[in-house]
Amino acid sequence: MEEALKLKENGNKLFSQGMYKDASLTYSKALAIENVSDDDRMVFLKNRAACYLKMSKYSEAIIDCSKVLERSPTDSKALFRRCQAYEGEGRLEEAYKDARLLSQVEPKNQAIQPILRRLHFAIQDKVSKQMSTDNRVSQMFDLAFKGKLDNDDDDEKRKQATNNLIVLAREPAGAEKIFNSGGSKKLIQLVDFEKDKEIKVTAIRVLSCLVYEDKVRAQKILEELTLKKVLIYIGSDDENISTAMTHFLQNVINSLSKLEDIKKEREKHENDQTKNYLDTTFLRPLLQSLTNGKCSSFGRDNIMELLIKFVTRKDGVGWSGKFIEVGGRCIQQALTVAGTVPESKVLSVSTNSRMHVSLLLSKVYEDLISDQEREKFQEAAEAYFLDLFKDEIVDSKLEAVLALAALLQGAPTVGNSILSREGVLDIILAMADSGDAIYVKYAVEALVQSASKKEKCSGVIKQATPILKQLYQSSQDAVKVRALVGLCKLGSFGGDDASVKAFADGSNLTLSKACRKFLCNPTKDVDLRKWAAEGLAYLTLDADVKEELANDLNSLKSLIDLAKVVVPDKGILYPVAQIFVNVTNSYDKKEIDPELLELAKYAKQHIPEEHEKALFSLLDKEPCISQRVTKLVKAGIVNALVAFSKSESESSNELLARIYLAVCANADHRGLVVQQGGVKTLLPLANEGTEAGKIKASHALAKIAVTQNPDIAFPGQRSCEVVRPLLKLLSIDRTALESYEALLALTNLASSSDAVRKRIVQEKGFSYIEHFCYEDHDQLKLAATECLCNLVQNDEVAKMFLGQNDRVKLFVLFSGSEEDEKLVMASSGALATLTFDPAICRKVIESTKQWFEIMQGLLAHENPEIQHRGTFIIYNMMCADKEMATRLVESNMLEVLMAVSKLDEPERKNARQMAEKALKQAEEWGLVTHVADGGETQRK
Repeated sequence: MEEALKLKENGNKLFSQGMYKDASLTYSKALAIENVSDDDRMVFLKNRAACYLKMSKYSEAIIDCSKVLERSPTDSKALFRRCQAYEGEGRLEEAYKDARLLSQVEPKNQAIQPILRRLHFAIQDKVSKQMSTDNRVSQMFDLAFKGKLDNDDDDEKRKQATNNLIVLAREPAGAEKIFNSGGSKKLIQLVDFEKDKEIKVTAIRVLSCLVYEDKVRAQKILEELTLKKVLIYIGSDDENISTAMTHFLQNVINSLSKLEDIKKEREKHENDQTKNYLDTTFLRPLLQSLTNGKCSSFGRDNIMELLIKFVTRKDGVGWSGKFIEVGGRCIQQALTVAGTVPESKVLSVSTNSRMHVSLLLSKVYEDLISDQEREKFQEAAEAYFLDLFKDEIVDSKLEAVLALAALLQGAPTVGNSILSREGVLDIILAMADSGDAIYVKYAVEALVQSASKKEKCSGVIKQATPILKQLYQSSQDAVKVRALVGLCKLGSFGGDDASVKAFADGSNLTLSKACRKFLCNPTKDVDLRKWAAEGLAYLTLDADVKEELANDLNSLKSLIDLAKVVVPDKGILYPVAQIFVNVTNSYDKKEIDPELLELAKYAKQHIPEEHEKALFSLLDKEPCISQRVTKLVKAGIVNALVAFSKSESESSNELLARIYLAVCANADHRGLVVQQGGVKTLLPLANEGTEAGKIKASHALAKIAVTQNPDIAFPGQRSCEVVRPLLKLLSIDRTALESYEALLALTNLASSSDAVRKRIVQEKGFSYIEHFCYEDHDQLKLAATECLCNLVQNDEVAKMFLGQNDRVKLFVLFSGSEEDEKLVMASSGALATLTFDPAICRKVIESTKQWFEIMQGLLAHENPEIQHRGTFIIYNMMCADKEMATRLVESNMLEVLMAVSKLDEPERKNARQMAEKALKQAEEWGLVTHVADGGETQRK
């Protein structure tokens, strides 16, 4: 029993300190004790419910309060807290019922009256909206489902009506009304029989909205439409119909799997029966459609995008394990798509199909959790290639070569294992030297991918270089440019290591000129430009190549123009982004530890040698790097980055984030980034993707927020959305520069609105910022103090300075700093805001024995702004209570105030006025008298 009471006291203490999660866990421990009385158990449940309310865990709060109310139906605290929880969940009717009961139980309780009124109006508003929604749905039904008429105006009305149904279906009330009124069946009829494709697509989009995050509707509508028909529509030759139906199926799987819940509590759902249902219902039919000859190229790509979204255990429903079952048939089906020769038209594939397969295989392989699973993946891939390479038909070998190129991109470990098998590289080289245009083109592509690993490259160079040089002389540009990329890749495989050279010095410049010639080709052939960009992506590690490219405006504009074709050909993004990363030097370059270097020499390990040119060249140092970035900005790189941001590839998005950071390093470029929509695209990059990518994007946002007006750079809700990425930069493993600029950015944002200040508090940002106030680094300490100076304008932050802590003491001591004037200004500014609360005024006096001298120092400070802050603090203390005012008046603080009140310099006007107000307040307390003739203030 004593243990439970101690836990209760600890929980109450944690709750008062704002540590709600720890408090809830403490109450849970108390509830777990067996010999606790029922009365105490009810108290613990109510206290835990209060914690859940603070953490916005409304459903848990409802459960705890309901347990209390089962035993005591009129418990006022339980009723009040359950009412709040119901309101938080949007269950207004239940909240109103609890509020009404509470008002009957405690008629004199004034706290419930505002809630009753608010709920009453909210329910009335909801009812009126419901009535309005019902009417609008009925009107749209009449227009949308009355059948095709001869009148063109009526056709336009039908189109408008179906578009309006999308808007209505996005609202919970509207979606429910459409579904309950039989709208789903009518919409399915439109999908099946409507001849106007625009209306058909719109009907599918309405269905997508109806199934969004609603399991019951999703299941019912899927049964009515049937998965078979859904897959037929996905495989349609019409891209819009295929894309719309893919989105519908994505929403269905999301709703049926409750994917958002799974992401929150992954372990709880690992053995969920729903998982098996999803495997059998969706995975198998999707894979069958993948290799269905009737499926369009759009449909095939859309199916692979669905698989990519849901295949992993971490972010999806965990289909990766199924890919290696039954002899890895799923993997082989994916490789079949990758191995399809576009010219053969056995399966309809697009320019992106092979990349989709690579990404899918990459997702599956990276998601496998054991060596046993990875071995099964390898066995499935080997079985597929063994079958094709043994086949005497040359076309089968070509399919194997294409599939191997995709596997090398997606799962390079497995791909290189197959490539190293005896005879495989010989087959590729033989095809490259065959003279058949199609065989040559795809064999060279495979050679380019086969040189991905450094240890494999040396063997490939010896055998492939003569053939690639010969193919570069080809009259066919498609073959010539691929051979060129192969040479570029082989020529740069050594990277910065001068001891590993494939070709003679100067060859990189020659190759880059050839690439730029293709890049600026007069026919504007996208495929040629894409391959030219891929070649430059390897060559631009060379400083001379970077400089030449930056000075070639036509080549830069051609690269930037490629952003416009990212959607039709997604393989363009990565090489173009890699070029810009290389040109801007925004890649990471680790410093070599001297001790490890000596150890490597002792162990006779190969040590990369820096090129003599790199040691003495200034091209890879400032200011050359900044000058190249400026040239890219003038050429229009920001527009290209915004266009590229539609990518779903995490590695590509990381490259974009690096480029953004390089552009934003110069304050002159930040306004252009804001103007051209860069902030809007940076926010998703900062929240999703690789850890390095998120950090780089967050840092770019911080740089923008430091110098740009937050109301312009981050309008509306965006100013709150940027808070979380900035707080990531305050982690202890981030660099001092990243943390410093994040603090400056948060300071700027916190000055804009209380909504931002609230968001910083909600995201637990206060403790991160406060931590830097104790740093030895002066700049970090100052930035954190300035940020808190703005944050204390928020009531919740101000309350954190109350209670048993040394926060006020710290700011008082900072205000007495003789070394850092800016620190004094920030800390005294915070105290000027905080001392509106008399309790804080008392804490100032109790904080340190030096408080009096520090306050006098502020009043006599040379800086007029600091002096103004000091007089403001004293004025607040004078207003706090008579006892404190007496203490100030009886000291020589009165003489200091009188001296300040007589200052006549214009810049000290604010300080003079505050001193006069403080003296006036002392007079109102009856502590001093004001002699009218001489204008003197005297103690009574």
